[in-house]
Amino acid sequence: MSVDRPVALVTGATSGIGKAAALKLAEHGIRLALTGLDSEQGMLMVQAIQELGGEAMFLPADLSDPSAPGQIISRVQNRWNRLDILVNCAAAICNKHIDKIVPEDWDHLFAVNVKAPFFLTQQALPMLRISKGTVINVSSMNAIRNAANNLVYDSLKAALNHMTRGLAKELREDGIRVNAVMPGGTRTPLLQEWFIQKEGNEAQGAVRFRQTEFDGKTAQPEQIAEVIYFLTTAQASWINGADIPVDGGVFLG
Repeated sequence: MSVDRPVALVTGATSGIGKAAALKLAEHGIRLALTGLDSEQGMLMVQAIQELGGEAMFLPADLSDPSAPGQIISRVQNRWNRLDILVNCAAAICNKHIDKIVPEDWDHLFAVNVKAPFFLTQQALPMLRISKGTVINVSSMNAIRNAANNLVYDSLKAALNHMTRGLAKELREDGIRVNAVMPGGTRTPLLQEWFIQKEGNEAQGAVRFRQTEFDGKTAQPEQIAEVIYFLTTAQASWINGADIPVDGGVFLG
């Protein structure tokens, strides 16, 4: 493998948008560090990327653990000693009415959806400054438009957007771009889990998820991955601090 190939770190890379983004980046010769909770799926992803002629490693990680970002970045540095692209895609959900929300819900989602992207970025700065790299945070249209029973998730995606702009402002002098992609509904395991939580029943949640396949309002992960990849290219070199809607215009009403 060429040592000149860029290196990307993608969190939440074993399913959904993270998986699609990793495969898209691999198609373009980018070396991949992948994180996720499912080691079996992680190794299958490594195999799939190798079959594309690419290079990848899987790092099992629980991003609610505050030590995880430092450990992940250390592994990337030890393997390649460079990082050009950081895609913060891993996320947790909480579909509860406000009467049912408990402190642990806030703590868990804050750890995964906000703190982990920040500390991964912070730990990666020495390599990103050298590469003049880019950070892409996968946010949500719910950051700007609330959904029922989704208060914790929506609030923290709004925080992620604000953090994205703050990082972009502080890091622009280092040549590092930071942007957020805001998908609408996307056919991922996370969306299926959201429906299961909403219905309070796995079978009914699965039915609701299947109904999204033909509703004309729900994206495929690959459609979001195209935008993520674009933000890594030279054509996007003047896009910085942006929160980019990727929802097919559904939220226009």
